[in-house]
Amino acid sequence: MTPATAATSGLDAATTELLTGSLREVLAHSPDGSALGDALAELGWDDVLADDQPGATTLLFTEHGRALATSRVLDTVLLTELAPSLPPPGPGPRVPFYPRGTAAPVAPDAPLAGLLLGGLDDVAEVVVPVAFDGRVALSLVPADLLAAVTRPAAGFDPASPWLLVDGPVAGLARYAVPEDASRAWDRAVALGRLAVAAEIIGVCAAALQLAVEHTSARVQYSRQIATFQSVRHRLSESHVAIESARSLLVVAWAALAHPDSGVGAARLAKLRAGWAQAEVTRHALQVCGAMGLSLEHPLHRHVSRAAALDALLGGHRALTAQLGAELLTDAELDPIVEI
Repeated sequence: MTPATAATSGLDAATTELLTGSLREVLAHSPDGSALGDALAELGWDDVLADDQPGATTLLFTEHGRALATSRVLDTVLLTELAPSLPPPGPGPRVPFYPRGTAAPVAPDAPLAGLLLGGLDDVAEVVVPVAFDGRVALSLVPADLLAAVTRPAAGFDPASPWLLVDGPVAGLARYAVPEDASRAWDRAVALGRLAVAAEIIGVCAAALQLAVEHTSARVQYSRQIATFQSVRHRLSESHVAIESARSLLVVAWAALAHPDSGVGAARLAKLRAGWAQAEVTRHALQVCGAMGLSLEHPLHRHVSRAAALDALLGGHRALTAQLGAELLTDAELDPIVEI
């Protein structure tokens, strides 16, 4: 099968094929990402990113989604963009905080509500975006202060290592870096949304493949059920949903290449990927029938992961409501949104 990201990458076909195979092998043996950092270093990933950030990021996160991996590679995307607005890191690692809802910065006196992509055992500081007088400041909050208000994000995606943060944390203003980080935070969220959109596309493509294999193997009335018109329509609609999300992702990356645009395009790309996951998982569950709903079949893992990823950095329903409210108030939007 041709790598799903080939059409979105500026990398040549041979390099894309090689990197895809390497990433799939690493993620198959290390879905928690414990070996991912070393593997990326061995592949010279920094050079790949420098040569083609959109293609490399899309490739990595599409394969991350396809493998249902649970690494914290998204943290690196946000922290790299935020680094110029932060002091040099101390002896312990930092991780970003992901605000609930549409990823808006939190008020300095409000309880924290959001996510961490993993535990805090080896973390020194958590980077929290805080809204001060119309600007965004980045607070470097000691990890031990958040430990009391975190709990595992169990439930719909039980395989996820995410932590929910829900409760008051005193002193957010005290830990704030004084520089205005509004633009850095907006760009970091935009890059994160493009990465998560690619990951959702990877999960959806794998779910569709499972549905195709299931309907091709099952026979009713001496025919593969994949040949039934209603099944073909559902599979086709799923394919269209994935490819339209992939196309908008390409456009959003091109928009974000300009220093003063692309934030709105990234939001649209994330919104469209979230809509695609709802469409694809609904159709996949329908054509797989009762088998797809069982824990013995792998489809349920893709359904739960795609839905969880949709909620990260703004679910498609929340982003749609936000965009609609802005249109009603004549807010100034990116040109890509106005077209």
